[in-house]
Amino acid sequence: MPQLTLSLVGADGAVRGTATGESLVQLDTRYAEYQPGDVLVLTADEKNLELEVMLDESLPPSVVYLTDGRLEFPIPFEAARDPYPSHAFLGDTHWGYARVLDPRERATWRDLALNSHDLEGATGTYPHATTNSGATNPRFIARNAIDGTWQSIHHGRWPYESWGINGRDDAWLQVDFGRPVHAEEAVLVLRADFPHDTWWQQATLTCSDGYETTVRLEKSGLPQRFSLGEGGRNIEWIRLSNLVKADDPAEFPALTQLIVMGTLD
Repeated sequence: MPQLTLSLVGADGAVRGTATGESLVQLDTRYAEYQPGDVLVLTADEKNLELEVMLDESLPPSVVYLTDGRLEFPIPFEAARDPYPSHAFLGDTHWGYARVLDPRERATWRDLALNSHDLEGATGTYPHATTNSGATNPRFIARNAIDGTWQSIHHGRWPYESWGINGRDDAWLQVDFGRPVHAEEAVLVLRADFPHDTWWQQATLTCSDGYETTVRLEKSGLPQRFSLGEGGRNIEWIRLSNLVKADDPAEFPALTQLIVMGTLD
């Protein structure tokens, strides 16, 4: 069975807490608040592993695929905390875990894009969201679109973080899964802070297997569902692009969540 290690490493490289287990590892840190520069480091002695991961009790557990057997999660401070719950990573007692996914769980219909632990610039950890928007404000970066937070009625810090296009007419958002998954349905949740926001009335969904569909969108912050073809498809990534704004005086369209429903098998 794969051996997992979860450690808290300080800015100076000192290990401030660690735990190891077969198929399941839990780390609790007691009576010590996180410090700037702290990093949670998850390692496995095997590559290409599917794990359920929750590194803070405030984050939704996510099925994460590690191609190189390592995940590093810097503890966010100051503006970097904006995409996370207000109580996340605070206090002097913390609990996190990682467990190897049971093969029987691969058939569960789930949000394949969900990764509340996604990070800008991450490598070897999936699902992973990327974009050409150039946005650097943590409230509007790509990872916000796959973090599992659907609240769409406002904009700003959690739970109103979103993916913003930073004024680009050619903006795109892509979610990579790291390996083939069986996707059946895409769900878009537009940010709906009207009248501050405008919305997209049309967009294109493109899959890694060449499938492409143009979807019509409504002025709504509710989930809008779109089939990815009869029977679904095996894909390694999906991209949202060709975003057409509605004829509306507001300036700011944005995406609260991109959900991809299907199974790992």
